[in-house]
Amino acid sequence: MARVIIFGSFQFKTKKAATDEIRRRINAYKTSEILKQADRLFFEALFKLHDGHGKKIGVGIKHIQVERDFNNNRCLYIHRIDGTKTDISWVHCVRPATVKSTVSMAFRRAVKGTITEFKVKAINEGARCPVLNISLDFKNSHVSYVEPTFDELLNEFLILGNNTYKSVELENPTPQDSDQRGKLKDLKLKTSWISYHRNKTNLKLLSADANLRKMG
Repeated sequence: MARVIIFGSFQFKTKKAATDEIRRRINAYKTSEILKQADRLFFEALFKLHDGHGKKIGVGIKHIQVERDFNNNRCLYIHRIDGTKTDISWVHCVRPATVKSTVSMAFRRAVKGTITEFKVKAINEGARCPVLNISLDFKNSHVSYVEPTFDELLNEFLILGNNTYKSVELENPTPQDSDQRGKLKDLKLKTSWISYHRNKTNLKLLSADANLRKMG
């Protein structure tokens, strides 16, 4: 199974693919421009891979801005809600995913149908964000796990089946597959997981902004 770059809901087959996308997003801005919401969400997820993430974020992000460093290179600065700011290296953030992350993404892929089914039903019933009280649609909403979290649920499932992250076999998706997360090779394990996940999950629909605040 190829090692991939994973952060938040974003996944890239190679470090080069991630780097190309990061540069594309930054180059879309002029110096001193503030990132738009979609790009801010992208980079906030990426920044969580930084070893000094907590210190860099501080009291919280007000906005992220494209600026120039002392070498006149274009870079990103975090502007905090208390008025302070700091640069942050996206290069430092890009790294291959761990075995745990790669396997977890395969398990997430396996239950994508369940998540989509929940989202469709909630939106058709007129869902509103319980945090921000705004109307939700497919573009502005995220499905969030209430206790147990996804990680807690998966850990419990693996223990019950006498499995570990390293023991789970994956297979690569085809290059044409729009979902480039790995796939569970054992169909019996996949079926068992889908059933377990469906019976044990407690889900809710949040706006993308509210879900980001929860994860931060």
